[in-house]
Formats: sequence, C-alpha cells, structure tokens
Amino acid sequence: MYDYLKEQQARIRHIRIVAIPWRDNSEYDKPMSNKNTYNKKSVADYYSKEDKLQPPEAAILESIKERLPQMKMLDIGVGGGRTTLHFAEHTEEYVGVDYSEEMVAVCKRRFSGWSNKIAFAVCDARNMQMFEDDRFDFILFSFNGIDSIAYEDRDRVLREVQRVGKQGGWFAFSTHNLLGAPELFKFHGFRGRSLVGAGKSAVKWVLLNFICNKPKDVRDLPHKQYAIINDGCHGFNLKNCYIRPSEQIDRLQEGFENIRVFSLAGNEVNDSGELNSIKHSWLYYLCTIK
Repeated sequence: MYDYLKEQQARIRHIRIVAIPWRDNSEYDKPMSNKNTYNKKSVADYYSKEDKLQPPEAAILESIKERLPQMKMLDIGVGGGRTTLHFAEHTEEYVGVDYSEEMVAVCKRRFSGWSNKIAFAVCDARNMQMFEDDRFDFILFSFNGIDSIAYEDRDRVLREVQRVGKQGGWFAFSTHNLLGAPELFKFHGFRGRSLVGAGKSAVKWVLLNFICNKPKDVRDLPHKQYAIINDGCHGFNLKNCYIRPSEQIDRLQEGFENIRVFSLAGNEVNDSGELNSIKHSWLYYLCTIK
C-alpha cells in the first residue's frame, strides 16, 4: 500500500511543429497547472497508442461525414493523434493542435508518411492567433480537453473557436459531467477483491476524499454548477473541471446554436429530464457557430 501511495503522489501545408511559449507560470496556467503532466513523454506515449473513437465521436463523425470532404478541420487537444486516424482522411484540410509540445512531437512521428493536407502545431486553445478569422468549417475539442484549464478560461476558448470557425460551422467537444462526479467518491467495498486490490481501492478512496480534494467540496457537489476535481487521472496529477449539463448549455448559447448532446453510449439526449439526471462520466456537445 505504501508503494502504491508513493506512485500516486501561416497556413500550414506540411507537418511541422510551431512552438508558442506557453509556460505553466503564465497568467493562464496559474489556477490549474496540468500542462506539465501532458508534456511528459510517458503520458504522450500512452496517448499515442490510442486508436479508437468513442461512441459519441463516431456518431458525430457519421452525422457530418458527407460534408467533411469540403471541410477544413481543426482538431484541438489532438493528443497522440487518436482522432486524426478517423477524421483527417475525410477532410479537405486537417490541422491538429495541442499545447503539449510532446504530444505534437508524437503526432509528427506517427503521421510522418501521411498526406501533405495534414498538419500539426503547438498551440493553446485560449489564444490561437496563428490562425486567421473564419478559417475552419469543423472544430473538434475531444476527450475533455477543455476541462484541463481554469473554468474562467472556458470562455476564452469558446471565443477563439467562434473567431477561427466559420459562421454556421460545426463545433464538437466533450466535458466531464458534474452529475456523475459523486460516483467517484463512493467506496465500493472489498467484496470480490484480492487483498492487494482491496488495499489499493481503500487508498484511492482516502486520496480522493480527504487528500487530493477538500471534504467540504466533495459534500457540496450536488449544489454546484461546476467543480474542479482531482479524479485520480495520471497518478493524481491532474485537476479537471466537471460541469452540470444545463450550465454548459447556458454558457454555449451566446455564441452557438443548434446545440445537441450525446451520451457516452453515442445516443443523442433530447429529453430535458434525462439531461438533468444523466450520470455518465462525460458528455459530448455538437453545435453550430452563430
């Protein structure tokens, strides 16, 4: 158990890396500094092995697939290139960006032999000045990448998406669901577990409830619109923003319309009652830019 506890403690036309000097002690990263974790080679290598779409991503791809050949796509938080494998080949032009230099380096190696219509760059979604206005027809920010920054910075990202995206263009992203967060902090008992497994489960429960998160914040989850949570990801080295679906929709309505929500099963959530009670760990949103 002790050992386990220690463990938890320019138009781009060819593939290139464009460095932007974002630092973790910048005005952006002071509230939530996750970049160092995503910049680790071991973490980037982990994501480089991912190759499958999640069901909601597959549903979104299917719904716009016929139009993708005429679209210029921006893939924000591209990570190790998991979504590149599925979207890039269908687009007129594809650009994948990430604020992690290591992730972009992984993508450069992974797709070095692909078409010259595919490009990768280091870029922070809060400031995408490397791209001109009205550049992209489809923008994707997958796997809860928007949750890695401070809650107050989400609006910076949305404004940048509006700026670089074309009016009427599509924006899809995923975000952690606050309604499902209480499940993280439950203790699921020892039944059916080995002694080692039970010990790890107990240690994780203690870390989540009393060390990595404030007990008061955990108790207050049902009353919040959003919460910043250390959910144990990557050795308890990340903090993520969890948001209530109704709050996320409210924040989108100023600059986006035709908002659709997809569950982790890939089904569209149309009923407001279901949306206000769904417990999936995260949800996908698809909308158009006003």
